[in-house]
Amino acid sequence: MADYTTDSMSKLPEQVDITGGKVEHGNTPLNHEPNELPQQFSLFSTLAFGFSMTNSWLGYSATFITPLLLGGSPTVFFGLIAASIASCFITAGLAELASAYPSSGGQYHFAYMVTPPKYRALVAFILGWLSVVAWALTSASTALVCAQMVGNLAGIYHPSYIAEAWQTWMIYSSLILIATAIIYYLPRALPRGEMVMFVSSFLGFIVSFVTVLAMRTNGQSAKAVFIEYENNSGWGDGTSFIIGLGTCMYAYLAIDGACHIAEELPNPGRDIPRAMGLTMLIGILTVIPWTIAFLFSITDTDAVASSSIPVFTIYLQATRSQPAATVLTVWILFVYFGALVSCIVTTGRLAYAFARDGGLPYSEFFVKIHPAHQSPNNATMGCAAVVVVYGLIYTGSAAAFNSFISMSILSLNLTYALPQAILLIRGRERVLPKRTFALGRHLGPICNAFSILWVLFITIIFCFPTSIPTTAASMNYVSVIIVGISVLILVSWWTCKRKTFFGPTIEIQGLEVALQHHDVSSSTSPARGSGRD
Repeated sequence: MADYTTDSMSKLPEQVDITGGKVEHGNTPLNHEPNELPQQFSLFSTLAFGFSMTNSWLGYSATFITPLLLGGSPTVFFGLIAASIASCFITAGLAELASAYPSSGGQYHFAYMVTPPKYRALVAFILGWLSVVAWALTSASTALVCAQMVGNLAGIYHPSYIAEAWQTWMIYSSLILIATAIIYYLPRALPRGEMVMFVSSFLGFIVSFVTVLAMRTNGQSAKAVFIEYENNSGWGDGTSFIIGLGTCMYAYLAIDGACHIAEELPNPGRDIPRAMGLTMLIGILTVIPWTIAFLFSITDTDAVASSSIPVFTIYLQATRSQPAATVLTVWILFVYFGALVSCIVTTGRLAYAFARDGGLPYSEFFVKIHPAHQSPNNATMGCAAVVVVYGLIYTGSAAAFNSFISMSILSLNLTYALPQAILLIRGRERVLPKRTFALGRHLGPICNAFSILWVLFITIIFCFPTSIPTTAASMNYVSVIIVGISVLILVSWWTCKRKTFFGPTIEIQGLEVALQHHDVSSSTSPARGSGRD
């Protein structure tokens, strides 16, 4: 059982050194500045923010086609169950770190705090870049789903129209620009907007669930849904299921979203873990029933597998009404656009936090807060511009673009697992401070160890092509992308950041309370940069 305590910071972590009101990074002391972002989020709006990005039932509605091709309905269902169980363990371990070290920097901040002083700057730099890249790619995947849905809906009503890649990119770019404009001009409306999207998503789930079950006249049998394995990938049945399982993880992508607004709510050490846990719980309670409902409503699996909008085809087969299918699909599109807004918000907040610590090129520009809007508009617009330019890859190779999207799932899961790996190796009780949400002596190591092993497992999975023999359309570039991004990060570190990047600014909720209970001085604190482990 998890252990909840009221004193979130009654013990300082061994690696925090506070001397005279300053917090040191490596060997360089930095003045501890107050939070510059307004604390405008509540627990509910934080939950709405986190859930609007993860939105498990929506995310799986857009990606279930891959496991369907890799084993039919059983892979779609049982792959989701396995992904749900795995994500629970990963989320629990991550939520504990978020309770201990709440910061907009999220995972790279966690990694800095649990890593030995000698290596923490390098580890934080790598995790920071992985996080920024992963969230930019997540924003790109969300925008592409919306753009493809818009273009393909137009094609359904105008059969002579077939959206070309450059047209899809134009729609993709327009959606990103609209989302960025909302963030830029209406920053104070974001919490209320997230709550509207949360309610819209939940209502969309209820309406979709009830509609497909109430209107279906025939569909797949229980045997077809749970037992009859249909593998069209060319791989053996076991291998195809495992490859499909990797894509099922998309249902719980971006579970860390709430971490990156930690500086915008009053009690992040308590509320961020709650928001993450509730996001996971609501995700499971919506995506699993919805998946069962739509699998039993399918009347023609081949038509769904070959459809440009699989979820539209499912609605159409269940309701036998094109207007009804269109309304439900547009509802999904609307909520998906809300998720795009949230993804760009998170990417911008994370880039701002990383720039604040000097991790980005031209950090002085990206770290600026708009004086009137009180939001990191430069970082947000910079990230949006990168995502728009990145979308040009789609016009040249959809397979290469999709490999980058697979990289978003992999990169985020790597950032979830690496801090937990370091924590487990160094010793949880030795490193972690007292915190509001604690997993305890037994469950904590289990969650951390499982997260490490699982992410190693799916890292291998994501390097496999989805079908054999491999063609240009099924080519998997993930392994190439992993190497390329790793090389760029290390080159950036050794050529320019090694002597200037010292790690994140330490801003821990409750630090002032801890100082009242602990007599910490420069004479008694261990020297930073001494390499003490």
